[in-house]
Amino acid sequence: MLLKRLKLKNIRSYEDEELFFPEGITLLSGDIGCGKSTALIAIEFALFGFIRSDLSGSALLRNGKDSGYVVFDFKIDKKDISIKRTLKKSSNGIVQDSSFISINDITKELTSTELKQSVLELLNYPQDTLTKKSMVYRYTVYTPQEEMKTILLGEKELRFETLRRVFNVDKYKRIKDNCRILTAELKIKKKESAAYIYDLENKKILLEEGKIKSKALKEEMVIIEDKINNTEKEINMQKGNIKNAEEDISKLNNFKKELELMLLNLKFKNDYKEKNMKEHQNLYKEIINYEDIKEINIDEIKTKFNELSKKISEKEIELKEIVKNIINLKSITKIADDIKQKIAGLDNCPMCEQPVKEDHKHNISAREEEKIRSAEEKLDSYIEMENTIEKELAELKKDIEEAKNIEKMYEINKLKMENARQRKQLVEKISNEIAVLDNDIVLLNKNKDSLLLEIEKFKDVENNYLKIKVKVEELSNDHRQLEIKRATLMQQLLNFENTNNQLVKEIEEKEKIKEKLNYYIELYEWLDSFFVNLVELIERKVMFKIYNDFNSLFQNWFSMFMDNDIIKVRLDEEFTPIIEQNGYDIEYQNLSGGEKTACALAYRLALNQVINNIMTNINTRDLIILDEPSDGFSLEQLDKLRNVLQELKMKQVLIVSHENKVESFVDNIIKIKKEGHVSNVVS
Repeated sequence: MLLKRLKLKNIRSYEDEELFFPEGITLLSGDIGCGKSTALIAIEFALFGFIRSDLSGSALLRNGKDSGYVVFDFKIDKKDISIKRTLKKSSNGIVQDSSFISINDITKELTSTELKQSVLELLNYPQDTLTKKSMVYRYTVYTPQEEMKTILLGEKELRFETLRRVFNVDKYKRIKDNCRILTAELKIKKKESAAYIYDLENKKILLEEGKIKSKALKEEMVIIEDKINNTEKEINMQKGNIKNAEEDISKLNNFKKELELMLLNLKFKNDYKEKNMKEHQNLYKEIINYEDIKEINIDEIKTKFNELSKKISEKEIELKEIVKNIINLKSITKIADDIKQKIAGLDNCPMCEQPVKEDHKHNISAREEEKIRSAEEKLDSYIEMENTIEKELAELKKDIEEAKNIEKMYEINKLKMENARQRKQLVEKISNEIAVLDNDIVLLNKNKDSLLLEIEKFKDVENNYLKIKVKVEELSNDHRQLEIKRATLMQQLLNFENTNNQLVKEIEEKEKIKEKLNYYIELYEWLDSFFVNLVELIERKVMFKIYNDFNSLFQNWFSMFMDNDIIKVRLDEEFTPIIEQNGYDIEYQNLSGGEKTACALAYRLALNQVINNIMTNINTRDLIILDEPSDGFSLEQLDKLRNVLQELKMKQVLIVSHENKVESFVDNIIKIKKEGHVSNVVS
C-alpha cells in the first residue's frame, strides 16, 4: 500500500487542504498542535470510519461547520484507489453521510460499513475486525504515541491478551475453549444418547410380537374377504333379479298408465259425443225458427229511399230561400220603422244643419209606411209558404224513416238466413263427428279389454319384487357386518403396522443414536486426551517462536538507539519489557525521556516486524507511520534514528515530528503551519 493524496475539508483545524505523499521517507513537520496528527487520524478515518471510544464525528468535524469530508488516494498493486467519507451534522449529532470508493476510476456509493468491508478486503485484513478497531493497522502501520505508551505501562494481562489477538494466537485459546465447550456438550450428548437407547432391546422384542399379531390379522382378513366376495356375488345376482322385476313393474306401470289414459280418452269422447248431440238438437230447433222469415224487395226500397231523399233536399233548399226572404222583409220593415221614428223627432238636417219642414217629414213617413205595408203583405205570404213546406218535409222524413226500418229488417233477415245456413253446415259436421266418436269409442273399449288382459299377466310381479328386496336387504346387512368386521380388522392391522413401522423407525433412530454415542465417546476421548494437549503444545511453540523473534527484534532495535551496555532490555513471558541497568531491574517510569522513547520505539518496530512476518499476505507491509518517534531523543540518538529508518527498508515511511534535525535524513518534507486556528501546508 502506497499513500498518494489526502484531501481535508472542514476536518478539525483544516478548512480545505490537500497533502501529497511521495515514496520514501516523508516527514510531517510543524510545531506542536499545528495539525500533523490530524492528517494521520484522517487517513485512519478514511479507511475504517468511526472507531468506537477512539474516533468520533465530533472529534473530526471542524467547529462551527455543518459538513465536511476526507478524500484519501492510495495504491495497492496495480489498483488506484480513492476513498471519500463525508460528515454531516444532524439532530442525532455528527454522523457519517455518503461514502464512495473508486477503484481504477470505477466509482461506487456504499454505506460506511460496506466501505470498511471493501477496505479490509483490499488490505487483506481479517474480516472479524469489521465491527471493531483494526488492531493489525494499529500495530503495524500507525500507532499513536500515547497508545504505545499505554501498551507498555498497562496491565500485564490486558497487554498479553491484546498481543495474542494481534498475533492471531488467541485462536488457540479459542480452540481450547471451544474444545471445552464441545467436550461438555459431548458429555451431555453421551448422557442423552444413553438415556435415549436404554429401551432399544425391548423395542426389538415389541417389534417381533407386533409382526406375529399382524400376520394373524392378515390370515383372518383373507377369510373375511372370501365371505365378503361370496356375499357380493349373491347380492349382484339378486340385484339382477331386482332389475328384471323392476323391468316387469315398469311394463305393468306403463300398461296402467296407458289404461288410465285410455279411460280418460274414452270418458272424454263419450262426454264430447253427449255434448255434440245436445248441440245438434239445439241447432235443429234454431233452423226450424228461421223458416218463417219473409222476403223483402230491397231494390224497390232503395229506389223509394233515393226519391224521398231527393224530394227532401229540394224542399229544404226551397225552405231556406223562403226563410231568407222572410228575414229580408223583416229587416226592411224594421229599417223603415226606424226612419219614421228618427224623422219624427228631427228638427235640423245633420248634414247641412238646415231646419226640416213638416211636409218633408210627412212625405218621408208616408213613403216609409208604404214600404212597411208592402213588406208585411209579402211576409204573410212567405210565412204561409214556410208552414206548408215544413209539413211536407215532416211527411217526407216519416216516409224515409219507414224505408230505413224496412232496410234494417232486410239486413237482420239476411244475417238470420246466413246464420241458418251456417247452422245447417254445423249440424252436418256434428253428425259426422258423432259418427267418428262412435267408431272411436268402440275401438277404445276393444283396446281397454286387451290392456286388462295384459295387466292380469303381471299380477304377481310386485309381490315377487318385494320378496327379492327383502332378500337383498338381508344380504346387504350381512355384507355390512362383514365389512365392519373387515374394517375393524383392517384398523387393528393398520394400528399394528403403524406401531411396527414406528418401532422400526425408533429402532433405526436408536441404532443411529447408538452409532452416534460410540462416535461421541471416541470424539470425547480424542479431544480430551489428545487434541487439547496438541493445541497447547502448538500454542506454546508458536508463542515461543513469536516471543523469541519479538524479544530478539526488541533488543536489536533498542541496542541501535542505546549503544551502551549500561541499559539492556528483554521481554518476559507476557511480553512485558524488562529494563536492566547495571545488573538491576528498574521500572520503565524511572527511565529518562529519550530512554522511554527508545524503549517504546523499539517495542513498536519489533511489533511491526513480528506481525508482518506472521501475516505475510497483508497489503500494508511496505508502509509504517511513526508518531513523534524522536520525542526526548538526544542529537546522538537522532543520528541513530536515521540508521534505523534505513534499516526498515520500506517503500514508504511517514514520520510525524517537530524535530528540525529529522529533516536532514528524510527524502521528503511536508511542512504544516497553523494560523488563526487554520492548518495549511506550507509550500
